[in-house]
Amino acid sequence: MRRLGLGEHGDVIYGERSGRTLAMVYYRDYAGVRRRVKATGRSKAEARRTVLKAVEQAIAMGVDAEFSPKSTLQDGARAWLNDFEALVERGARSPSTLDLYRDAVERHVIPGIGGLRLGEMTTARVDRFLRGVLKTKGYATAKLTRTVLSGICGFMTRQGALPSNPVRDAGRLESDHDRTPRALTPAEVREWLAVLDGNRDAQRKDLPELARFILATGLRIGEALGVRWSDIDFDRGVLTVQRTVIRVKGKGIVASRPKSKTSMRVLVLPGWCLTMLTARRQRFATHDGPVFADARGGYRDKNNVGASFRRVRKGTQFDWVKPHTYRKTVATILDGQGASARMIADQLGHARISMTQDVYMSRRAVHPSVAAALESADPDAPKASRPQGREET
Repeated sequence: MRRLGLGEHGDVIYGERSGRTLAMVYYRDYAGVRRRVKATGRSKAEARRTVLKAVEQAIAMGVDAEFSPKSTLQDGARAWLNDFEALVERGARSPSTLDLYRDAVERHVIPGIGGLRLGEMTTARVDRFLRGVLKTKGYATAKLTRTVLSGICGFMTRQGALPSNPVRDAGRLESDHDRTPRALTPAEVREWLAVLDGNRDAQRKDLPELARFILATGLRIGEALGVRWSDIDFDRGVLTVQRTVIRVKGKGIVASRPKSKTSMRVLVLPGWCLTMLTARRQRFATHDGPVFADARGGYRDKNNVGASFRRVRKGTQFDWVKPHTYRKTVATILDGQGASARMIADQLGHARISMTQDVYMSRRAVHPSVAAALESADPDAPKASRPQGREET
């Protein structure tokens, strides 16, 4: 006879007691103990209904948490998102991360395995699911899905609905191509900036100076778009990073706290960057607005800015360059000049040095000796005339 799982009951067994139909059911509670419930009725149907109701109540009384192994993964996923949303409201997590995780739940987790009961969530099933996502959607989506699924299962483990997190022992996801980070060499930096300087659309979208600013600081693109004039101390030549720009569903473009506490940092600006910003302030700074503002003086959408960069680089030898490439370039230049991993992590706003070393420090770029680490990003190429105004992106 098959052993009952936790919270499961067996078939109804019938008998007779004092002229009435007796129904009896064995079940296994969440302590693992096999128990028995009896009930009588005027008919088999009545006795069956009564005993099954009694079993359900008995099992429910033995569950301390809201969820049990019989709950579906879909229910657990939505509860986890609600818990994550509470963290966002307290400022402990980013709204953009919540949107990213919610999208992964709705697009991949629920359609793929949302109907499974938590008691059916084995490592083997998780592994098959993730490998299916890897095959059909690619490495990046599979990696995000694994992160989300691990969060859900970890939450359910803490609720007592899972004995352990089955995602932890699932096989490692391997990319089907070389993901070694690539950075721009100093020569490529100058060539790429020359492309931006010579492209009218790039000038209209205010991309040349934005690219230089990110190369001078290693900021994330959202952080760069969130910098206001009051964040720059021109006398001391330092920048205080204290916000990022994100798109929040139902609210549009808003300024938010940076990704983590370590992302709130003070950076020393290279001399050439300070000179560029001083000239820019004379052209644009009529009030304490964003340094790289839209036509109305507000924050720009980083997704639109990213699309503008893509249009410029399409068909060029720099088609592989993304705004994030600039951060890798900064890390690699600093590494080549002997900066410690901790110093580079502080520049980029990383809490973990391992993140900086594994993802951002390219070992393929060749670094000619330069006088100052980030001065190498100062372009020598002639600059096309800069626009006197900006348009909405």
